Amino acid sequence: MSELVLPDYSGMSIQNLANTLLSHFGTTPRGPKLRLDLDLNDRVVLILIDGLSYRDLVSVMGDPLPVSRLYRITSVFPTTTSTVLTTLFTGLSPGQHGVLGPNIYIKEIGTIVNTLSMGPVIGERDGLHKMGYDLKKLFPIKTTIFEELGNMGIRSRVYVPKGLSGGLSRITYAGAEIVEYVTPYDAVINAARFLGEYKVGFVHIYITTVDSAAHKYGPSSEECGAVIRETVDSVIRMAKKYMTNFTVLVTADHGHDEVKNNVKANDVQGLMRLLHVPPYGDARAIYLRLSDRASIDELTALLGRYNVAGRFLSRDEAISMGLFGEVSSDVIDRVGDVIFIPNSGSAFIYLYKPDSEELLTLRGQHGGLTERELYIPLIQL
Repeated sequence: MSELVLPDYSGMSIQNLANTLLSHFGTTPRGPKLRLDLDLNDRVVLILIDGLSYRDLVSVMGDPLPVSRLYRITSVFPTTTSTVLTTLFTGLSPGQHGVLGPNIYIKEIGTIVNTLSMGPVIGERDGLHKMGYDLKKLFPIKTTIFEELGNMGIRSRVYVPKGLSGGLSRITYAGAEIVEYVTPYDAVINAARFLGEYKVGFVHIYITTVDSAAHKYGPSSEECGAVIRETVDSVIRMAKKYMTNFTVLVTADHGHDEVKNNVKANDVQGLMRLLHVPPYGDARAIYLRLSDRASIDELTALLGRYNVAGRFLSRDEAISMGLFGEVSSDVIDRVGDVIFIPNSGSAFIYLYKPDSEELLTLRGQHGGLTERELYIPLIQL
């Protein structure tokens, strides 16, 4: 297995971007700022294109891009949307906020939770909220950047595709006005109109097109390349037309690994004998809570019979390597005992619902620590 590429929480990760923004608006950062000199004014637009790796951006669009600045920064671990968005809008590391993947075991409520929908993994969207759980107690997040700005009298908005409010948004976007858009085009126009009414303000636009194409067709596919080209072109063109008076930053949450071997964990005979709960985490960053008699050697041999190889890391190893950044003892138990990171080209997927077989057909997956998954662009127009 090739060496793992690690997040750079010391000054070149998306967590550092978050803390640069907090500091810029006059609030206290929660960690180191970027080791970059961004030229920010009082009205900032942060556009995040889900699933856009630095490598694929440059490969498809060429270099140089028609932008003022292009930097390569790292995502966080795991390289997955719910973890990244929570870091981006709180300034906290994954090890501090506890959103450690799209599916995590929360001991306090005794179940695996889908962090995007914020419901039990076999339950409904917003299930935890509907059952009366306080999400900010389950995830130790005091305030978001939006709440900090609101306390200072600064307006902020978040533009998301229709149907994506609620769920994770209850904690990542707390304090912002959430607006569901029809297309990214109307999002840019309406965001510009909103910011134009204020001397100081902050807007976030979340775009899903690249991630959807990369998952379905693979990041190297012609389909994904076309989506990257059209999405990035339109974002740059629209922003230059409507947002010339604002600072516009464009980034991503993660890239994708090209996957040829999606392994259904449910079919691995004897796996559950070695585990206390089903595997959870992401397709390329799997958390395992071992039964009392299980060993790494047994897991390695078992997965090897199903053509799955990768790197096993104990929880202590992962922490000492700095995978999660600064770590809080309140949430680190959610990692489980062992993290399994499949080799590039493979994913390990446990289906909690029988009707979710389509997950096994995806050609692009993420969560792991290849360069393609971890390195993301930071553009200033």
